[in-house]
Parts: sequence; C-alpha cells; structure tokens
Amino acid sequence: MPMKNFIFLLLIAILATSVNSYAQQNVNQELITVNAKDLTPDQLAKIKAEAEVKALESKLQTYGNWVGVGGEIGKGVKDALMAVVDVSDKFGKTDVGKFTLVMVAWKIMGKDVVRILLGLMFLTIAVTFIYKQFKHLTVRRVVKKTNGIKFWQPKEYEFIEPKEFEGINAVKFLYAVLIFASVGVTYAIMFG
Repeated sequence: MPMKNFIFLLLIAILATSVNSYAQQNVNQELITVNAKDLTPDQLAKIKAEAEVKALESKLQTYGNWVGVGGEIGKGVKDALMAVVDVSDKFGKTDVGKFTLVMVAWKIMGKDVVRILLGLMFLTIAVTFIYKQFKHLTVRRVVKKTNGIKFWQPKEYEFIEPKEFEGINAVKFLYAVLIFASVGVTYAIMFG
C-alpha cells in the first residue's frame, strides 16, 4: 500500500470520528418553542431569571476578558519600560552614552544657554559703558601728591568737579533710563 493511500485513509478516519462526536453533541440538545401564555407564572419567572443569569454571566465574562487584556497590556508596558530603563542606565555609564547625553542636553537647552550668556555679556558691557560715562559727570578725585612708593603713606587728593551746565540733571536721568533699558534688552535677549 503506497504512502499516499495510507495518509488518505487516515484523514478519512479522523474526519469520520469528528463528525460522529459532533452529531452526538447535537442530539442531546432539544429545542422546544412554547408560547409564554401557556406557561405558569412560576415557570415564566424561572425562565426569565435563567435568561438574566445567562446575560449577566455573558457580561461578566466579557468584562473579565477586558480586564485580562488590560492587565496583559499593563504588564507588557511595565516590562518594556523596565527594559528601557536598564538599557539606558547601562548605556549612560559608557563614554559614548555620556557624550550622547551631553548632545541631547545641548539640543534641548543649547539655545537657551547661548541666549543667557549673550544677555549677560550685553548687560555687563552696557552697564560698564554707562557707568564710565556717568563717572565723567560726577566729582572725581585724583592723587595729587604721595610720599614715596609705599602704599600706607598718606596721600593728597585733588577733587575735580566737572563744569556744571543746565541740563546735568536731565543727562543723569537719561543714564538711569539707559540702565533700565539695557536691563529690558537683556531680558528680551535672554527670554524673548
């Protein structure tokens, strides 16, 4: 007997067995249709209660399946995040990982750091310039005479007062406004 015939006969035997068991399962279930008015109130209440129990069991099974799926998703997400944390921790300890972290930090904060540094440089230059110009409008003291090169010797100073003019107070106010304006421009550079 060739192998093909043997396999064919084996498949027919399996099919016949499964059809026989399916037929036996359906023979045991009988469906009878009866009008509701032909039943007693107790029988009708029992049938309705059984239908409600079956519907409730069906809903509970559906909810249980949803909960199971949600739990599986939660476990999957937790496992994935734990794997990411472990791998990123190991990667962060290597030289390449440290360089990558610096590059990511620069990509995120680089513009802000540059803007803050530029703002501070602008503020320093502007305030220094305005202060030096303001000093020319006020009284200055200059060393007139000293007794040698020792620092602790008494010195004589000469006070030089600039020539007063009518608009000196307006110029002082202008310098104060320039200081506040430079602070505003610095804020715009840093955070604008």
